[in-house]
Amino acid sequence: MTAWRGAALVFCAVAALLAWRIVDRANASPGELRAKAASHEAGRKIYNFRCYYCHGYSGDARTLAATMLRPKPLDFTRARRLTREHAIEAIRDGRRGTAMQSFRSVLGDRDIERVANFVLTEFVERGAPNTRYHTPENGWPGHERYAAAYPFATGEIALDAPVGDLTTAERAGRRLYLDTCISCHDAGRIRRRGAPWAVSASGRE
Repeated sequence: MTAWRGAALVFCAVAALLAWRIVDRANASPGELRAKAASHEAGRKIYNFRCYYCHGYSGDARTLAATMLRPKPLDFTRARRLTREHAIEAIRDGRRGTAMQSFRSVLGDRDIERVANFVLTEFVERGAPNTRYHTPENGWPGHERYAAAYPFATGEIALDAPVGDLTTAERAGRRLYLDTCISCHDAGRIRRRGAPWAVSASGRE
């Protein structure tokens, strides 16, 4: 009963927050809405540059760095109890005993608030996937040339799938993923436990 009550309280709190935001938007002027949208996108740009490496492009902490950190970076898509105040505090001051360091010397107060608001809105409340990171603006021109590796990045094909079961194109995509993508991405999906780079060592063609 206690666990059920706790879950119900969290659900009610999230529902109340979403309802408040809906009413808040309805009462906002067009200028205020444009300002909020601009602030949100500014927070996205900072997140995509500063935070994705540990917390992931979509806030779910599915990154190679996360596999090497204890405790793991926070998965924002499951952080229903995360408040704006706690997010701002963590970004500004860091979290003792974790890999989360203070960004006080890197970001100003306004940018810290923008990132916190972005995380709460985009990941905690909406559970939305972040916009495509690999764009020319982010230093990734012609990212389509890595298309053969996409099935391994998305988890459509397990990284430790038997090489003999893969087609010629899939084997080429696997090599491309291991050589180019895995340094930032996690394994996507693996069948066996272990570090993503370890399970592939014996299966390299």
